[in-house]
Amino acid sequence: MTRGREAATVSGPTPYDPARTDQYQESTSDDVRPVAADEALTLASVLAQQAVLYGVPAVYQYANMCAQCAPDADGAPWSVNTLVHERSTAGSDFRQFRVPNVDTVYSNAWLDLTDGPVTIELPDFGGRYYTLEFLDAHSNVSNVSARTHPDGPRRIMVIAPGQDGPDTARSSDVVSFPVSTPLMWLLMRIQVHGAPDDIDTVRTLQDSVVLTGPPPRSRSWPVLLREEVESSAAAFLTALDAVVAVNGVPVQDVSHVHQFRQLNVGPGTPEVGDLDEVVSRGADLGFTRAMSLLDTSRSRLGRRTASGWTRVLDKGAHGHNFVARAVMNFVGLGANVVEENCSYNTYVDSDGTALTGLGGRTYEITFSEPPPAEAFWSVTLYEADTGWLYDAPGDVFSVGSTTSPDGVVSTPSRIVVGYARPDDLDSRESWLPAPPRPFFLVLRMYRPHEDAVTERWSPPPVDPSRVPSPTGP
Repeated sequence: MTRGREAATVSGPTPYDPARTDQYQESTSDDVRPVAADEALTLASVLAQQAVLYGVPAVYQYANMCAQCAPDADGAPWSVNTLVHERSTAGSDFRQFRVPNVDTVYSNAWLDLTDGPVTIELPDFGGRYYTLEFLDAHSNVSNVSARTHPDGPRRIMVIAPGQDGPDTARSSDVVSFPVSTPLMWLLMRIQVHGAPDDIDTVRTLQDSVVLTGPPPRSRSWPVLLREEVESSAAAFLTALDAVVAVNGVPVQDVSHVHQFRQLNVGPGTPEVGDLDEVVSRGADLGFTRAMSLLDTSRSRLGRRTASGWTRVLDKGAHGHNFVARAVMNFVGLGANVVEENCSYNTYVDSDGTALTGLGGRTYEITFSEPPPAEAFWSVTLYEADTGWLYDAPGDVFSVGSTTSPDGVVSTPSRIVVGYARPDDLDSRESWLPAPPRPFFLVLRMYRPHEDAVTERWSPPPVDPSRVPSPTGP
């Protein structure tokens, strides 16, 4: 037997705090840097790989904030603390982040709490599904929704560490909502029902959400866009340095992030552009290796079920699983916790063969019982190499349960996935168009029942069609 193994948990070894005694003191010196060029290059490569695996969610979110909020002119204020509404569900041209759902309409805002709290006034959503998802600078998640606040708060005050909450004597109707970092991403989702004119109701609800906060002002934050941080080690590390400077890091991550000072990431370090040539080459090498690792790990983001699907694990709640967290955010930002949205994905059929619409291949998903969701569920198709929605005929990106204006829910018993629409579908069957190339599927259950969360229920297989199918390209 391995000594101590019986006491081990997934959270790691038992922690202790030497600072409670006199056995630990902070160093006032920089860490040792290798003298030999080959060793300096190796260390820089290792550290850069670790920096990417740790920093992907922070850096990608920061780049999205820059794209939405950075000013056009030097010295102008950043466009923070302002809600930006999508006015329809995501389509094939949606590029805010990868793997968007098409069941809800998104609104989002970047909250800057450095000058004080932000207050959000909410309408009465009735029985309609909604959530305000708050992601801190490192993609840790909390929510305001019917699940977390059944009584439906009408006003919430978002409070950063060290700030005072609402004066309850003067504003007893305000719910205090503490968050972890001064910069927060607010991602709001409102369900769209099946009726054609329901989108107008959703837009009215969007406009009824009022966000009030300190006025935006000029910032010295570097402006770095997604295409830069995805392709350049220097841009990635510069963005990570900015995130760490503004937001800090979770207390349990301090020692891990401290080592990135050798890459000029951290308070008081020189700029990343000042790295010497050897360290810079090592950083480039580590960056490239980390990105390759993330790309090839996408299909392993969770636990494989007997039917071939992968249960997406620990969304928004990764702890110290930095690789899983990085892969999750590499695939798509904004993943919500499983209690709000339980999801599965698959890149392969029940035989383990990659999903593709090439050559007229078709697949069937047959439900003996619908996915157990309190709100609704859907199956959505994405391009395998990008995570974007396929430009499907009729904009049919997803199939699932639908809710009529009078609250009646309908759900398909069989989904046929393929390039061409079958001729023999009945009223309980649905066609999900597929491209003539590889794709993957995501099953989402909103407000999942306990059977879904505990995995007593799992999705049926994606079976390759056993009958002749229409010929595709």
